[in-house]
Amino acid sequence: MSIASYIKHTIEFNEQNSAYILDIDKSPVIYANHGDHILVETMNAFSQETNTGEELNQVIDKGYHHPFTGPIYINNVQPGMTVAVKIENIELSAFGYTCISRSSGVLKGVFQGRNYKKIFLKSGMIDYESINLQTIPSLGGIGLADPAGTRNGATCPHGGNLDFRHMVAGSVVYLPAAVEGGLLYMGDLHARQGDGELSGIALEASGQVHISLSVLSQHIPCPIIYSSDHILIAGYGDTFEDAANMAVSMAVSIVAHAKQLQEVDAYILLGFSAHLVIGHYTGRIKSAAVRIPHEVLKIEDIFGLESVK
Repeated sequence: MSIASYIKHTIEFNEQNSAYILDIDKSPVIYANHGDHILVETMNAFSQETNTGEELNQVIDKGYHHPFTGPIYINNVQPGMTVAVKIENIELSAFGYTCISRSSGVLKGVFQGRNYKKIFLKSGMIDYESINLQTIPSLGGIGLADPAGTRNGATCPHGGNLDFRHMVAGSVVYLPAAVEGGLLYMGDLHARQGDGELSGIALEASGQVHISLSVLSQHIPCPIIYSSDHILIAGYGDTFEDAANMAVSMAVSIVAHAKQLQEVDAYILLGFSAHLVIGHYTGRIKSAAVRIPHEVLKIEDIFGLESVK
């Protein structure tokens, strides 16, 4: 059976089908059900295809960045429930874009100008200054509607600009719902991203994301990502220390409950088995996650029979 035969809905990116915040009031683009497969077109984080640094500056100066496609209303989702979004596949458009960020990056202010790059992505390869790398397509931003109106470039309990490079084809993103229908948004594809986006920007790209949806009755306190060999429990904050503290606190609580341990024992266990990873390091809101191997924590330990892999 072809992939196309699985797709129940296709969403094009346009002004009507996109937003710059995790908006609880925006009218749904589609209504979907548990089990539906959806093809979602997304625009790059700069909000349009550009050809020069001058074009990019004009877009960024207007404040247009991180457009997310959506929202998708998911039937039977109520506040307190969980939406599981499996990333079935990511197809990138022909070009990737990168540059120097003026507002973020570990070395913010050291380099002058944008140093804008538009890179042709040919046969899954990146040719950067004669250095050849494979593309590793990933989804940077995904979230459910947030009553606080979080901007897509930030992170909140319901998702947002998570920027974990582990959100690739085959992974599952679990998000806590705050409103009826959940209202799912996504965007900010990367042709390739390093942990922390240390220069402030990854290799940004437009493209299409094939997802499938599941509705789970259980509540979770924060975004959780299932990957092929680990589970990531996410945190965020004004500083990286705040983000790391939140991620570790959430991980300790979840592991203790799932494995029937005292929290102090869960904390010690994570100290010698888990990894602290950086998501978005240099933006206004930072993201971090505790990356836990499946031998310590399986997704079934959290969700039981409702688990999606």
